[in-house]
Amino acid sequence: MSLAFLPDIKTESTTPSGLPVFYKNKPDTRAKAIEGYTPRDYLTHWLSQWVRDYGIDGFRVDTAKHVELPAWQQLKTQASAALTEWKQANPEKTLDDAPFWMTGEAWGHGVMQSDYYRHGFDAMINFDYQEQAAKAVDCLADMDVTWQQMAEKLQDFNVLSYLSSHDTRLFREGGDKAAELLLLAPGAVQIFYGDESARPFGPTGSDPLQGTRSDMNWQDINGKSAATVAHWQRISQFRARHPAIGAGKQTTLSLKQGYGFVREHDDDKVMIIWAGRP
Repeated sequence: MSLAFLPDIKTESTTPSGLPVFYKNKPDTRAKAIEGYTPRDYLTHWLSQWVRDYGIDGFRVDTAKHVELPAWQQLKTQASAALTEWKQANPEKTLDDAPFWMTGEAWGHGVMQSDYYRHGFDAMINFDYQEQAAKAVDCLADMDVTWQQMAEKLQDFNVLSYLSSHDTRLFREGGDKAAELLLLAPGAVQIFYGDESARPFGPTGSDPLQGTRSDMNWQDINGKSAATVAHWQRISQFRARHPAIGAGKQTTLSLKQGYGFVREHDDDKVMIIWAGRP
């Protein structure tokens, strides 16, 4: 399936293809013809070789819907074997015993266990979360139903939620509360560069979304955004210390004032209280 009129590699083909002409005439690529290999076989072999050579521990896959599902499973299987080989060959460089992982992007995917999870993906990007969070910038209690549902569903699988994206918009609502909205979410979360420093929207040119890819505002980190950065750091470090935030079951507390909940996972337990606006 072709994306935006870009060249299409026929990963669905079952016919052996030989090497691309470009690679046949460029020996420094070190690409070798392999008898019987299809285009998918070559791509999977090359990508998993990166894992075998460098110990890459996971892939974040863009526009996963443009490649058929069996191809993703083939990549996961071969990359997993390659990482195992790398760890055995490089014990002094190995950080953990975690298996190879894959996170995928398929436009519009939400908190649901789709076929992607049955074809090699460990998590999919959650496109619903940005607007759900936008509705709760005035009061974290407005996230309660969403968080309850996510915490319940994500006991069996995982998603990757975000606030800002180069495909949609920068999330600048709520000020510092954006940190709580993202970093207290169940599941995995992704900080888009500059969320923590209120990076401004940039010039667009012919692409109306180009401004989401503006230069990082490094000059603000120790200046006007210093307090915001410190707030994001504080909550992200708290999240890192407590796996229950992302993986735990949630129980909402009944409070006379404010909003609170408890999340529990194995022997980790946290209580979060939001007292409201000062």
